[in-house]
Amino acid sequence: MSRALITWAVLVFALALLLELPATFVARQIPWPAGWQPSGVAGSVWHGRAARVGALGPVEWHLRPWKAQMNLGFQQRIWALSIQGWPWKWQAQLAPRAVNALPAPMFVLDGRWEGRLQVNGAGASCRNTEGQLVGHDLALLSPWLVKLGNARIELQCSDGLRLLADVQLAAEHHFKVQAAAKRLQVDGQVEPGAAVTPLLVQARWLQPAAQSFNKVLGKP
Repeated sequence: MSRALITWAVLVFALALLLELPATFVARQIPWPAGWQPSGVAGSVWHGRAARVGALGPVEWHLRPWKAQMNLGFQQRIWALSIQGWPWKWQAQLAPRAVNALPAPMFVLDGRWEGRLQVNGAGASCRNTEGQLVGHDLALLSPWLVKLGNARIELQCSDGLRLLADVQLAAEHHFKVQAAAKRLQVDGQVEPGAAVTPLLVQARWLQPAAQSFNKVLGKP
């Protein structure tokens, strides 16, 4: 048997083994952060699912060398994440899909979402972003019952990737959120008697007699 034939047989065997590598085996080798250890993992590295990964569940993935598609359950909805392209030119897109009935582990957010977020990049850099997510009739159902109103979420990458959110409910409150890798800033305005005021006061984000606040978490 020639050396070329042996090499070809080894490569075919290695490729077949890689394609069928169990996702459970790989999951056990990863040092997951506390609270993010997957459960209910099934399938292979390339096509599989997990019942829950941290705050996400269920999670399904379909991977190819040039494209990754994932369905992520979060806050009573399935979110479709698609990443495609090559390292020097790639695109990532996130959009809401079907309703997800799996209960959230910490807090429950209800409402309707539409739109999409798209990031175009090259290497480790974000070049530009497109689209926005729009939430209608949002409400926090647990651990407190609070109406949040409508929201708009978009991404910017002019100075590193940042998430910008605007949440408002007429005659109640208006919040502006900026989130980066290690920093979260929330600027808020509440109307007299707003339902969310006691929670903000309890969290020490708002002074009892004040109607506005600025809260910064993390590093600049």
